[in-house]
Amino acid sequence: MLKERLDLDDKDIKILSWFMEDPYISQLEIAKRLKLSQPSINIRIKKLKEKGVLNINTGINFNRTNLFLVRVDFTANKGGQILERIKNCSFFVNGYVTSGKNNISIYLLADDLKKIDEIINLHIRSKEDANNISSTVIVSSIKDLILNLNLKPEIKKNNCLNLGNCKDYCKNIKKPK
Repeated sequence: MLKERLDLDDKDIKILSWFMEDPYISQLEIAKRLKLSQPSINIRIKKLKEKGVLNINTGINFNRTNLFLVRVDFTANKGGQILERIKNCSFFVNGYVTSGKNNISIYLLADDLKKIDEIINLHIRSKEDANNISSTVIVSSIKDLILNLNLKPEIKKNNCLNLGNCKDYCKNIKKPK
């Protein structure tokens, strides 16, 4: 069970569950529900955060946007290097090393499927190491899907955001060492 694997007790599980239902729940409310003091709840929450099992993320709820989310799966011997190169892309949501037919899976988000295709062509298809490339448009999510995005290019109004400008802009991005 998760409880044992994560070294949690019943109170920790309840606290996590309540935070998942309402990320704004107060420590005082949790203390009342568990019949514990607020300082003891504070200590429990700190420990849960230190363990990495309680995280509160902010982002854009995909289900409430008109944006396109695309999963791109492919095989690459140096998949980690491709992930390193693309992780700074404004449209990159997340990437995974996986098992199975393909060993890399990435998620891209944009307001235009042509822009996503441009990114796939420039950052993946153009790499001779990448093959078996397939992409799937995510139509909807059953649960809220909160996407933590790099919005700095939006603030700076970077040219990479415009269709056709990705290649020129990406030349100026610092390459990983």
